[in-house]
Amino acid sequence: MKYNAYVLLIVLSLFYTHPVISAQNDNIKPLLISMSDDSYPFQYVDENGVKSGLLVDYWLLWAKKNQRQIDFRPTNWQQSLKDVEIGLTDIHMGMADTLSRRNTFDFYQPISKVQSYLYINKTLVNIKELSQVSPYRVGVVKGAAHIELLQQKLPNVSFAYYDNRKQLIDAVKANEILVFAGLEGYLRKSEVSQQILMSFPFKRRITLDELSFYPVVKKGNASELHSIMQGFEQIEQAELNGVKRKWLGLQRGQNEVIIAMQAGVEPYADIGPNGLPHGLLVDIWKLWSDKTGLPIKFIAGDMKQTIDNVKRGTADVQLGYPESESMKSGLNRAHLIYQVSSRLFTFKKQYKTLTEMKGKVFAVAPTSPYLSDLIEALPDSDFRYLSSVEKMIEATEAGEIDGFVAASAWTQHYLLLKQQWEDFYQFPTLHFKTDLYALNRGNDPGFSERIAAGFNSMTSVELAAIEAKWILNPQDRIYSPTKELLLLNAQQRAMIRGLGKIKVGYVNNWAPMEYKNAEGHYAGINSEVFSILSRELGLKLEYVEFSDWQALLDALLKGDIDMSGSIAATAERETDLVFSLPYWPSPWGVVTSLDSVNIFSLSELNGLRLAVVEGYHIVADLMREYPSLKLVLVPNSHAGLNSVEEGKADVFIDKVINLSSGLKKGHFSNLKMSMLVDFAEQRSHIGINKSKQSLLPYINGVISTIDREQQQEIHHKWVSQTIEFGREDFENRLRVSILVFCALAVFVVMALLANRRLRREVTLRIEAENKMALFAKHDSLTKLPNRSMIEERIEQAILIHSREMSQFAVIFIDLDGFKAINDAHGHHVGDDYLVAVSAALAASVRRSDTVGRLGGDEFIVILNQVESMAAVDIVVELLQQCLAKLFVIDDLSLSASASMGIALYPADGDSVDTLLKTADTHMYRAKNAGGKSSRNSQQQ
Repeated sequence: MKYNAYVLLIVLSLFYTHPVISAQNDNIKPLLISMSDDSYPFQYVDENGVKSGLLVDYWLLWAKKNQRQIDFRPTNWQQSLKDVEIGLTDIHMGMADTLSRRNTFDFYQPISKVQSYLYINKTLVNIKELSQVSPYRVGVVKGAAHIELLQQKLPNVSFAYYDNRKQLIDAVKANEILVFAGLEGYLRKSEVSQQILMSFPFKRRITLDELSFYPVVKKGNASELHSIMQGFEQIEQAELNGVKRKWLGLQRGQNEVIIAMQAGVEPYADIGPNGLPHGLLVDIWKLWSDKTGLPIKFIAGDMKQTIDNVKRGTADVQLGYPESESMKSGLNRAHLIYQVSSRLFTFKKQYKTLTEMKGKVFAVAPTSPYLSDLIEALPDSDFRYLSSVEKMIEATEAGEIDGFVAASAWTQHYLLLKQQWEDFYQFPTLHFKTDLYALNRGNDPGFSERIAAGFNSMTSVELAAIEAKWILNPQDRIYSPTKELLLLNAQQRAMIRGLGKIKVGYVNNWAPMEYKNAEGHYAGINSEVFSILSRELGLKLEYVEFSDWQALLDALLKGDIDMSGSIAATAERETDLVFSLPYWPSPWGVVTSLDSVNIFSLSELNGLRLAVVEGYHIVADLMREYPSLKLVLVPNSHAGLNSVEEGKADVFIDKVINLSSGLKKGHFSNLKMSMLVDFAEQRSHIGINKSKQSLLPYINGVISTIDREQQQEIHHKWVSQTIEFGREDFENRLRVSILVFCALAVFVVMALLANRRLRREVTLRIEAENKMALFAKHDSLTKLPNRSMIEERIEQAILIHSREMSQFAVIFIDLDGFKAINDAHGHHVGDDYLVAVSAALAASVRRSDTVGRLGGDEFIVILNQVESMAAVDIVVELLQQCLAKLFVIDDLSLSASASMGIALYPADGDSVDTLLKTADTHMYRAKNAGGKSSRNSQQQ
């Protein structure tokens, strides 16, 4: 009884004292903490106005543990120090200890440590150590601890000062500075990382020192600081490690990111003969390490062990796991890093069609994520479930099964090692994808973001080079060095499959854009584009034929079909449709009689009868902008050409590519075509009914991957066919003429004259098309190669010089004072001046070199097979000398000079974009130095 009384007394005392303690805490004023608003990732204010960062999270833990209210006061860095000094705030959240600050503040114990670095631009190839930085200004934020640190280590250092981190980063992106100081994590923010890491790679940075963050108070308040710091002792080290990992990607004291990798799955991942990890996924992670600056270490095991290692915390991330609905690991999918191609293999028998597989037995792994797709593709086949590729191969060789489906590259590698590759065949039509994810623990979202940011900073060029090293079959590769990759995960592919068949409308007589071919199938340029969409997205397309454009458009607007190509984006159509990115150039032209005056603008058509296809968006524009025109509506292009041929219309307007095709295929020797300047920049879109607008981002993703080379292949495939059709028509006529000659000699002369005229028409039209192709690749004023051809020439130079292990140079030329000539003497003099300069530049280099014009007063020179930068400098001097000679234009004597930037392959880059960007950067260095000079990476 006495014991119960004591218990009751204790409970009552706690009950009555708790409100008193709470009241006392409520009466304590909030701790006012000064912080920087722009010191990512330690203390900053994000785009939503939220105080964030590593130190902010530390102080929030402190407040929670000590049941003390805190209030953050963010300002710029210098003002945050001043606020503590003058007593506006109680304490500063954290700063480095320097001699000058010890005169103003009291320090106690650090709460975090971090590495500081000098970030070096990759163009400064000779800088390997701190002592070599002296000639360059170092970008710093005013008041930063780096200033005193650098002055101690490098007495002659000079600085470029900026008020805050944003101004410093903007200066870095603008190439105003080539060296800057920053802490670890300074470039981790993804939008910054993407733009700067290519120019300031982590492997080029120079370590300065380890800096500690100290909370500080105004001088003389050390006792108060001591009391506050005791509150940090209540925070568990694991909690602090979690915060640091969130913001920096590493735990305190941890030197590397531990990656759990499964062995024995070459070419993806395995232990090499030297005992070290190797494989495609290993190399991708090594690239990730270069991008993030985080060191990595691999620990090997089987698939289950790798998952267990991450779950237990022995490893930080799993290398690449086929996570799916049928294989759930329980870990977090940090990033989709690769897609493995799986195909059907058969032994000593090659199947050509799916129907041959009816009743056959095929093996597949029971956990394959594509299992349902395989069963759907082969509904009349039987399946046997085996756990490994080795067992599948053995069962196939023994005749127990007819084939198997497995990872293509892995199977090829295994068969090659066993010298059995020649006995197996792949069925090309069946192709399945398996997603590989980097996995980490779900309670670590900050680290997940770091993982994704590292992979997102990689380029397709870098990934394609790794893939080409490991994946033998080009058809199994997913990356391209010339275009970005659209990577869909399993959920996105399932969503697309769930849409069922997509109806695509097309006009059956609109060659070469789209038409029905002799076999009754959808053909033309648009058919090629939709074929790419189907292949890349896994879309099931049903093509719906229309005989005229208006009927197709009405069906698309009503939703009877889901999408169609070559749709113009207009405000009126936006009610019912959404539009893809432009995917094909579609300039407009006109056809008139052979004896009429050439027409280049619609303003020249006043009062004339203009034929146009009914349903074209241009009809409304013509009626509104050119009311004097007499419109003749026709159902299709062929009818439009006939209307001019028969005199029912004076002019027919349509897309240039359709007019060109129609003239070649038809019997319109009395007609000619000219391009309309008013509509030369028009481009085609895919129109999508809003009922299927969920497809739009994926369609845009595919369109953005169709590069220039692929466009040229499509153009050559379909436009060249129309030329062949014209030639075949001509040859048939010739044969008929010969027969007529044999039967009726009296008509020989007439037949020969007719055929000569036909031959001349075909020749003239081929010449016209060749000229149009020339215009597409050459500058219209100077006749020099334009940007498109310049980029092609650089790509060719990279291929040739990489094989020969030799160098070439790209010189970016910007004329000095060209604007003054234009302003003083007029644009006609300026144009003649550019033509003269172009001729002078072209005459100053070898025939094997290239001179091109980017536009305006900017030129590019590509020097092939150069031995050194000194050899390039000699050519640059010759170019300056040739420009210095007088050019006589309209009785004016003009001379020129130029600012030139030089990029050398491969030292300054191994891609078109990198070489042009580097040369451009050095050109601006020359221009900022006063012009009439050149700059390169070897100059300070």
